[in-house]
Amino acid sequence: MFDKDQTTVSGPGTVVGANVKLTGTLKDVNDITIHGVIDGEVISDRNVIISETASIKGPITANTIVVSGKVNGSITAQEKLEISPTGKVYGSIVAGDLIINSGAIFVGKSNTLKEKDETPVEKKSAKDVEKKEEKVEKEPKVEKIEKKNEPTYEVE
Repeated sequence: MFDKDQTTVSGPGTVVGANVKLTGTLKDVNDITIHGVIDGEVISDRNVIISETASIKGPITANTIVVSGKVNGSITAQEKLEISPTGKVYGSIVAGDLIINSGAIFVGKSNTLKEKDETPVEKKSAKDVEKKEEKVEKEPKVEKIEKKNEPTYEVE
């Protein structure tokens, strides 16, 4: 849709009304504000705002994303993703900054972006760290226990 030869015009961006249902890919170099229903991909070079009345089924990619409605799909926010108190996200998230407000619903997996190359950073859970610590072997402690005539050694 956006060829490198084609000049882009900055403007108000795209607004999807509350009574609109789109199927397919919605792509804009400017901001996208959604009040209706989208069954497909949403891509913006700038911001995507999903209002309380909006519902999206599909992946979303943008610089900054604010979710106040419902999203079923993956979200990639280069800078920031904010899920407001009325927001519901079901899917994986990759974001520079992640803000989940009280009352928001998030079911899925989240990763953050590294600064330089913007690839997801693997996070380790506390259980993973504990497992590694358990694997580190300690030097065995040897105690001499004498029973009747023969010495016995117990290793802990």
